[in-house]
Amino acid sequence: MKICLLIQDLVCALMRNFQLRKTKSKEAKLTSKKRDKRTWTAEEERLLIDILHNMNDSSWKVDTGHKSGYLTYIEKEMAKVLPHADLKADPHIRSKVKILKKQLSYVLEIMQNGSGFGWDDEKKMVTGDRETYMGWAKSREGAGPLYMKHMVNFDKLCEVYATDLAKGGSAKGPGEEEIVEDGSTIDAQPTSKPAKENLPELNDTSPSGGSRHGRKRTYPDDEALESGLASVSNTIAKFLEAEQENAKTMNGLQRAFMHESHVHEQTSANRTKLLDILQNLKGLTTEEVVMAIRVIGGDAGKTELFINLRDDYKVVFVRQELDAAKK
Repeated sequence: MKICLLIQDLVCALMRNFQLRKTKSKEAKLTSKKRDKRTWTAEEERLLIDILHNMNDSSWKVDTGHKSGYLTYIEKEMAKVLPHADLKADPHIRSKVKILKKQLSYVLEIMQNGSGFGWDDEKKMVTGDRETYMGWAKSREGAGPLYMKHMVNFDKLCEVYATDLAKGGSAKGPGEEEIVEDGSTIDAQPTSKPAKENLPELNDTSPSGGSRHGRKRTYPDDEALESGLASVSNTIAKFLEAEQENAKTMNGLQRAFMHESHVHEQTSANRTKLLDILQNLKGLTTEEVVMAIRVIGGDAGKTELFINLRDDYKVVFVRQELDAAKK
């Protein structure tokens, strides 16, 4: 009985701790979002990409990214052109660079695997079936607004980051380590506090070296709680990984279903058109019309070809198909 009560108390403690951490994490994220949020103008974005592009041939660019301090350099360069924009390396430029890299990674993915939608290099935008695209974008944070968005700076952005992304999202230069990535290709969640703030306070000592007086006591219950939290964290991580795989599978099934549904609807519509055209086409007997519906209507390709022919060609086409069917 005592063991059951201890387990129950431990579970309650774990849940309270989890809820507390969750609440603090939400508050930290909300604070971070409010602090980082800023609407960029087209001129500001173009200037940022121009500066990044010019840095390709400078000492700031290395094989795996940018050197440390490059965001501060960009801040100074932008201030020369737009002194009243008040754009800071952190958080404004840092946040915008993350967004640009994420958007580029989505476009590159669309170029390789887009189904029902794709990248129009002439118009510099994502085009195609909107519903299919939005279904694809649901599992990719921030991808939705890219649909039909004119990315005038796409080519320059490619020259800046495409090579780095091709090497993998983890390829970073010294300066890239400053950036906390988020999103799909850039899958890590943003941390709300610097690493030092996330460390436990158990190891703090007083300046005088009196470690016993400056250090918080550690109890067996604390160790059990930490162990339990680690177990819960691992379980949640495995659950999320399974959910991500399920989401990918469902997205694939959804795309396949939508494609099949579209093909079926198109085929049905074409058969209706075929029937209307044949019934009103001069030069054919009733028997020929019925036979043509059976012969041509059973082939989606022939049906579509027939619909697009001129009327005088349609009669010839029907007779040839009927003659071929008799052989």
